[in-house]
Amino acid sequence: MESSNRAHSQFHHFVPQFLLKNFAHPYAPLNDGLANQTNAAAGVKTYPGQAVVNCLDLSSEISTIMETPVRRMLGKENMYRDATKPYPEQHRVEAMLSQLESKASAVFRNVMKSFDEGHRGIWLTRNERNLVRKFIFLMKYRGPTFYQRYNYQTARDYDANDRDRLLEYMQKKGFERPVDVWLDNVKTIIELEMDDQLEWITELPKRMYPDDALWVVLHCQSMFMAICTPSDPQDDFIITDNCYHVFEGPSRVLIDPETGKSEELAWTSFHEFAPISPKLMIVLRSNLLSSEEEVSQPSEKAVRDKWWSLAVEHIFGSDTNSMLANLPISRARNNYTQLASGMLQLIPGEDGSLRREHKFFFRFSHIDTLHIDKIHGIFLDNASACTSIVFRSKERFRRTLEWYLTDPGQARNRLPRFPGDLRLSFLKKLAVVLKQMGSSKDPIWEEANIPAFNNGETWRLMREELRRLLPSMLRLLPDDNPTDTMKIYSVLCGSKQTLPKDIEQAGLMIKLRIKIDVWSYGIDESLRQRNRDLLMDAYLRLPSSRVWLYLKYWRSTLLRNPDNPIPATETIDQEDSHFEGPEDVIAKAQHIIDPAKLNNLMKIAVGNDIQFRKFRGHKLWDQRGGENFEMIQIIAFNGNIHECGIREIKKSSIRYQMEAKLALTIDQTLRDRVYSAWKLTGDQAIEMLTRMMVRKDFKPILDGKLDVSLLDDLEKSFFEIVYPTPPPKGKLLEKSACLCPASSIEVLGIEEGVS
Repeated sequence: MESSNRAHSQFHHFVPQFLLKNFAHPYAPLNDGLANQTNAAAGVKTYPGQAVVNCLDLSSEISTIMETPVRRMLGKENMYRDATKPYPEQHRVEAMLSQLESKASAVFRNVMKSFDEGHRGIWLTRNERNLVRKFIFLMKYRGPTFYQRYNYQTARDYDANDRDRLLEYMQKKGFERPVDVWLDNVKTIIELEMDDQLEWITELPKRMYPDDALWVVLHCQSMFMAICTPSDPQDDFIITDNCYHVFEGPSRVLIDPETGKSEELAWTSFHEFAPISPKLMIVLRSNLLSSEEEVSQPSEKAVRDKWWSLAVEHIFGSDTNSMLANLPISRARNNYTQLASGMLQLIPGEDGSLRREHKFFFRFSHIDTLHIDKIHGIFLDNASACTSIVFRSKERFRRTLEWYLTDPGQARNRLPRFPGDLRLSFLKKLAVVLKQMGSSKDPIWEEANIPAFNNGETWRLMREELRRLLPSMLRLLPDDNPTDTMKIYSVLCGSKQTLPKDIEQAGLMIKLRIKIDVWSYGIDESLRQRNRDLLMDAYLRLPSSRVWLYLKYWRSTLLRNPDNPIPATETIDQEDSHFEGPEDVIAKAQHIIDPAKLNNLMKIAVGNDIQFRKFRGHKLWDQRGGENFEMIQIIAFNGNIHECGIREIKKSSIRYQMEAKLALTIDQTLRDRVYSAWKLTGDQAIEMLTRMMVRKDFKPILDGKLDVSLLDDLEKSFFEIVYPTPPPKGKLLEKSACLCPASSIEVLGIEEGVS
């Protein structure tokens, strides 16, 4: 079987041949007497007229420029092969990729044809645009970076930062190898149909590894696409092994000085890139950044500024910006909106729904040499582990290397020495090649020993070590005299042993929640809210101890002073003024609450608490006017009291709910007063009256089940925060009270004469 497998080995391209051919030229032997010549890097014969590319081979100690056949360029043997399958199925992923490439190549041919004919841009249908977006993501996902991340034959060898989630997914789905998950994900993305109703966004996480499904969604929905071309006809774009995976944007990387191993702590992608020919490149820009011709409304700018502060300034500092912020690109025009009075409006006949017949006009954005150099600099900064750089013109490539290695403005003049660090050897290879190409300029960099770490660097290293040792340290601590925080955490089935994991996971949950909002900025708000709800539904299925911590971090993140960083996730900061909240009262009373309802109850409590703290001092029931009615809608009806999870309260609320319906049905005056006071819908009025009636019986119903002080706190939390209810003051009309004598509706605080 092994010999059979070797006999049927295939070279799989991670950059399709149809793209490489755009950089190719016919091979012409230097010695006309030779029928063919051998390409040392590819190990194959090269024939006159064969499509070859100029390539800087970085795979050996001595780098050389050579002509390499397209069919043996930027790929690996059996990269997408699944040797666990019967032979006819082993290369199925490669076959599926070939079919997708055939469809995508037709679109790219049209793009290049329009460009070659001198058009300003090209119209793409919605289907064509979606195909391009999916194809570009696959160019990232199918490449060497993700291949190396997943290419393990056993689960225990997988060591990426999502290890726990991936292993849980593998166990659930029956995968034995991490590489099996990657191959299955590639197949799922290829088969993905991006429907007009955007149902694919909610369906995709059900069909593949959810973390990577989210990446697909954010890549396709949170960035807009532009097509760039050099302003100078002499300029060309280049390709590296991983250029479809790199991004431009800030990042925080922790490097172990002893091993050289790096860990990316935080990052934000501003731009991503997809070269399709020496003269055309697709650039994706984050919705966090404005476009050249964007119609910017004050409200939109306020939202953008908010998310910029949260995703960028809080993490990387207020002086952070994109090096390509002034790249002259714009969003595509479309055929279903028009500009009127400075605002985009739907044209007649359009209702805002997405349709197959919609088209998008992508103009060819001309970019200058400086921007091209910056993009190539990003490619080369990330190319130290690459094996090849593909280019068309040797002269232009020499100029690119000269700029990269010798320009004084480049921040590469001090390189610390780390074990296993490839950057220095990569730069040395480039320097040798630059000299071979005829440059007389000397590279600018200085090798430096690692200096003593400053306090910040020392603290980060100590933090990692403490995180590693924390579980064993906690086991040595006595259980007597725990803090109030640990008491609450313990009643939610948390312990010293689970605390480090819950803290770490709560922090990751916060990061994911923020990324969803940041990366989805600019898409339909109802879709964004659906994504938030789906994520929260998933969170609420986690252990209550972890949800409790997450909710605290979330409140602190939203309410914290913008000048302060997002709260650290390595410790529980009990000094944070936003740390304590109504969720603590609910947690203490958890023994009388249905476990299936507990997490949702805490979620509603924290969500409303955030709103009340934002508008501290606002009297919800004592003020009138449109703003207050809006506040009532935002805060008061995030849950129904009969779903609170307390059996006795549920039973009482169901009975009172029927009485409230009867009262509102019979008494027109009551209906009018409820509406005029708070502008409630029929169902909201029933819910509000039900709460009022339950409130007067709340303590008697639960008497003896909770300590008196805890019962007082729970009543306050329920009817002031979780299920906001007007306080009792005065009588309702006697006529209304008589309609439901058992309920004593007189507790309602709707004053006569208030309009």
